[in-house]
Amino acid sequence: MRAMIISVGGTPDPVVTSILKHKPDFVCFFASQQSLDMIGEIKKQTKAVGHNPSDYKVVCENAEDLLHCYAKALECAKRVRDVSSEPDDVVVDYTGGTKTMSAALALATVAHGYQFSYVGGEERTKNGLGLVVSGKEVVRLGISPWQVFAVEEKKQISLFISSFQYEAAISVISKTIDRLQDRQHEVWSGVMETLQGYLAWDSFDHKTALRKLSNGLKRLEMCERFGIDNQIQEYTDKVRGNFDILNDMNQKTHFFKLLHPILLRDIVSNARRRYQQNKYDDAVARLYRALEMAGQIAFEHATGTSTCEADPEKLPQSMREEYVHRYRSPDDKKIRIPLFATFRVLKELQNPSGVQFGKYEEILKKVLSARNGSILAHGIQPIDKETYERFASIIEQLFLDGSLIEFPQLNL
Repeated sequence: MRAMIISVGGTPDPVVTSILKHKPDFVCFFASQQSLDMIGEIKKQTKAVGHNPSDYKVVCENAEDLLHCYAKALECAKRVRDVSSEPDDVVVDYTGGTKTMSAALALATVAHGYQFSYVGGEERTKNGLGLVVSGKEVVRLGISPWQVFAVEEKKQISLFISSFQYEAAISVISKTIDRLQDRQHEVWSGVMETLQGYLAWDSFDHKTALRKLSNGLKRLEMCERFGIDNQIQEYTDKVRGNFDILNDMNQKTHFFKLLHPILLRDIVSNARRRYQQNKYDDAVARLYRALEMAGQIAFEHATGTSTCEADPEKLPQSMREEYVHRYRSPDDKKIRIPLFATFRVLKELQNPSGVQFGKYEEILKKVLSARNGSILAHGIQPIDKETYERFASIIEQLFLDGSLIEFPQLNL
């Protein structure tokens, strides 16, 4: 059902013109005590030319009180929602009434995604400064100001993205995207799909992330051809850079099946994001995995065998008997070498990772003791900020070349 909310002033002509232009099935008249009598004349004129929509009247007792008018305008919006669920089927005409009523009506309806209409004219009294001359009315139809500004929603989206709360950002976009016109709809569809990619990436679901970022980036790049806002352009450029990193990771790990040093950069970057969310236990858990993975990669490179199924013949002779005795499983006879023991082998082999690890071993033992006492490991004590920072500093110094992976912000 097509519906209108229309403010009523001291003359029926602009209201009649607007109703006949939009031909709604339902009209909610937004009137003052002074303009209430105009509604009868408006209905008479529209009926005379064959248009007789159902209607409802909302009356402002004080047409100069903004808060009162705003409350009444909200009542209009509620009445329209009861009869029309689709924002595209609703027109708000704020031509008539006091300036306060027009402002209140715009404020009360701007977030709903309705179309806005205003009746101007080709000719006015008072040398162009007065009222539109009867018969010279022109209806000017525009998109909802929400589609241009969407101030509150944009603030929320920016805040959620800046704190890596991608599910929340996606939820805000999905609830509001259908109010947008085609081009903006396509832009925000692209943004939403890239955010789904970042959500997957943040959960180490790299394959889904690659697909979602690729699809979202294609949408945004298509929109680039027709021009996009500077903020969206900056975001798109950063997504493009991140996609290249993820694609490189995909190739170097053979579709995320093999260990590779590039994964260390990804895990430590993920840890940094958890740190920025003040989730220190989560951050340290990721750093521990990065340290473990660094050992696994170096061990495999140095010995040609895996830490989870080590070949005793590839171990240094001085350690072979000890490691077979300590780490061979009685069940499947496989030798599984834990973290510190891995770096002992590397140090014995004069591998740079093992040598460097040895220099920090005592500090790392203290850090890992705190980690082992955390609720995500074996204890119940929370990890503090300083523990993460000490651990991260060592990991980055020992095992990372280059900067961490930065996910983009979207400053709207």
